[in-house]
Amino acid sequence: MSLDIKIIKKRDYVYSAELAGAIDGESYQQLEEELKEIIDEKTKAVILDMGRVDYISSIGIRVVVWAKKQLQKRNATFAMINLQPQIKKVFEMMKILPMVDIFSNMPEADKYIDQIIKDEIAKKNP
Repeated sequence: MSLDIKIIKKRDYVYSAELAGAIDGESYQQLEEELKEIIDEKTKAVILDMGRVDYISSIGIRVVVWAKKQLQKRNATFAMINLQPQIKKVFEMMKILPMVDIFSNMPEADKYIDQIIKDEIAKKNP
């Protein structure tokens, strides 16, 4: 199975990754490498668009959890959007959903991230 990944820079240090295909034993490293390229100390948010992901294995979930933890260490936001029912069910079964922000679509995720960034700026400039 293959995985297509398209990284989109939405604004400075805010990225979305549009994924299509399977995140499995053959493709997880590709996703991990792409995420390593955009996750650094300046990253503010990463959104995984899972709308065209039709399968995720346990090693694929490990990559998602790894990304979430890397961003959490940096006080950055991690979110997923457009989860297919079978993918959402896997995350629910593994009890991962409470630790990951999930949104129905990109405008909903953008609104959430915009508010977080505004709050961060307000804290720095009271």
